[in-house]
Amino acid sequence: MAETAFDTMDSARKLKAAGIEAEHAEAIVEVMGQSVNQLVTREHFNLTVEHFDLTVERFDLTFERFDAEIARLSDRIDTGLDSLRTELIARIDTGLAEVHARIDTGLAELRGRIDAVEKNMWRAQLISVGVLIGAIALATSILGIMLTRSGGV
Repeated sequence: MAETAFDTMDSARKLKAAGIEAEHAEAIVEVMGQSVNQLVTREHFNLTVEHFDLTVERFDLTFERFDAEIARLSDRIDTGLDSLRTELIARIDTGLAEVHARIDTGLAELRGRIDAVEKNMWRAQLISVGVLIGAIALATSILGIMLTRSGGV
């Protein structure tokens, strides 16, 4: 810090000339000298303001870089999420297509089995009707023979 020019000898001499005792004049000048030495000079103040301004500029640059890095990371995350979303949708679509294909295959097999069962049921019904007709014909023949032998009709 630059010293402010304060001539203690000259000041003490002026106080003595004004009628202040030498001891008192020297004490007053010493206190004044200390006070003057503690004052902030204009130069020091300007340097401090410049330093503060430079610090603020560095903070601004740091924040700008920080904001740019956040924007870059945000874009990177967005791109990654979009890519992941696209990949997941593709996997889900593939999985759904596989499930649909399995369901379709299962349904086709089930329909084939149902058709086979229906055919077997029709055959069984036809055979049952044929056996029933045969049994009725046999019963009618036996009844006719029995009635003929007993002399009934």
